[in-house]
Amino acid sequence: MNIKEIELDAFREKINNSKLDYPKSDNKNLFELFFNYMGVASRGGGKTYNTIKIIKEYEKNKMISAQGEHKIRTILISPTYDANKSLWSNLKSLNENDIYESYSEAKLRDIIDDINDVINEVDIYNKYVYYYDLIDKTPKNEIEKVLKSNPEISFILKKFNYENPVKVKRYFRYTTKPITFLILDDIMGSSALNRKSENLLKYWLIKNRHIFTSFFILVQSVKSIPKDMRLNCNLFYLGKFSNKKAILNDLYEEVSSVMTEKEFEALYDKAVNDNNHGALIIDLTGSKKRFYNNLEKELII
Repeated sequence: MNIKEIELDAFREKINNSKLDYPKSDNKNLFELFFNYMGVASRGGGKTYNTIKIIKEYEKNKMISAQGEHKIRTILISPTYDANKSLWSNLKSLNENDIYESYSEAKLRDIIDDINDVINEVDIYNKYVYYYDLIDKTPKNEIEKVLKSNPEISFILKKFNYENPVKVKRYFRYTTKPITFLILDDIMGSSALNRKSENLLKYWLIKNRHIFTSFFILVQSVKSIPKDMRLNCNLFYLGKFSNKKAILNDLYEEVSSVMTEKEFEALYDKAVNDNNHGALIIDLTGSKKRFYNNLEKELII
């Protein structure tokens, strides 16, 4: 069959598709923000240890955007916190006020509200700096005109008595949006993982970028996480299981564009059989799919 092509005159204008300004580091091994992490392994399978290793790497590296440097804030919900207290203490970004030893939707709602409050506080600080600089650079005889043109300027500046922005910093927890890591550890059987359509956790897994938050969900069984939640995860930690078929079949569709099922199984076997705490890590956060042997070696097929 001879197929002829005719150039179209329309549809030629290029569409702007620039990426949003999320914080980045010079460390190219860090996962791209903002991700949702699903860690699946049996008890003692390294889920907690791996999570801490990931977050410590972000703590060590400066995370920069056009707004400046972003601090790390870690929030933990874990009924087994006491048993792993010494491990969690390795995180400098985990404040004791951000540790919760039980889960409820009300508690998660309060946590999300506080994350949003911090973001709103940062917006107020940035407005204060902008308005302060605006008035500082405006000729004296024009200041009244500028203030009348936008009543918010006076309102914001009066809140902090027209102090220099450097001094005003002390009133704010953060002056750039923090990168928040929200960990839900050992919450199988809680309402966090129920299958109702209006699930609060599922909603924020979808909207995580809006609140500068990456979620970590740590469980012992992949089936305990509803399918629609799993589909909103893009970073996976898979520990060793006797019945590997169930977990591999569930996740294969995520990597089917770059490898066969046999290759995927070979990657998993290579990673989990390397040592006692072997695990396959699947990174779908960037433009290229990457695979790791327990954060120690990259696996390439």
